[in-house]
Amino acid sequence: MESFPEQRLNALHADPKPGCGRMGCACGLPVSERFVLWALRQWQQDRALPAEGSILHRGFKTAGLLEVLPDFAIAMDAFLFGARRAIEIHRPTCSSVSRDEATLVALCGLAQGDFDGPLAASLDLMMAPTASRVAAIRLKMFAMALAGAGLRLAPPSDDGAGRLN
Repeated sequence: MESFPEQRLNALHADPKPGCGRMGCACGLPVSERFVLWALRQWQQDRALPAEGSILHRGFKTAGLLEVLPDFAIAMDAFLFGARRAIEIHRPTCSSVSRDEATLVALCGLAQGDFDGPLAASLDLMMAPTASRVAAIRLKMFAMALAGAGLRLAPPSDDGAGRLN
């Protein structure tokens, strides 16, 4: 079969991002980031350590992350009570990602990537100092468990492109 140049996939015409293409839409996020976003939103609905059988509990259990659900919940409580301003977290059905949600996902990436300095500095700006320390410890435990389950949020710490400073 003969192939013509206009039939070939042209990199300039290919969609460089998965998803619908709308700015700020969650559908284009990698699975690992979608899980964190989903967990944030479900936690917002429950506002307490999720009970057995709750949606958040079942999701963490299905992902093999049940042992770090308390760490996640404590980190989120630290954000709720220690943040310098109200954090905007959308309902679970919302397709767009708020700036605060994007920041929290990025903070999990910093925690997972062993970027402890930038993580602590970012949390200190967002929260009261005692709350930021609690959040950093618990986010680190949660993020490392995500990595252990195959949900990578950040480039490996030896990757120079991942360095923030």
